[in-house]
Amino acid sequence: MPTLDRREYYRLPIRVPIFIKGIDKNGDEFFELTHTLDVSASGACLITRRELATSADLLVSIPAPVNSEVSLSDDHDFRFPSKIVRLDDGIANQSRKISVRFTKLLYENP
Repeated sequence: MPTLDRREYYRLPIRVPIFIKGIDKNGDEFFELTHTLDVSASGACLITRRELATSADLLVSIPAPVNSEVSLSDDHDFRFPSKIVRLDDGIANQSRKISVRFTKLLYENP
């Protein structure tokens, strides 16, 4: 029997390199290069090696080349404040799958 997907925004299964910055379960600040498993307008699923707490705040950023000759407005900011909404601990390896909700949507529905 198929399951009903109740998500408001479509999840795009795409692997995007990202940086995540936050504070782990031990209270240590960290900065990690990782990648997404899927992305939607309201959040993402990603991989981390850190032990994190549900509801912890993270800063997700996309490493993008910056052209110093072009001035980008705040609309082109590649940093996304986020909150962890789900943790799936890795069993076979140290990687953990986490889901985050962006505090601001990536885009608005027309």
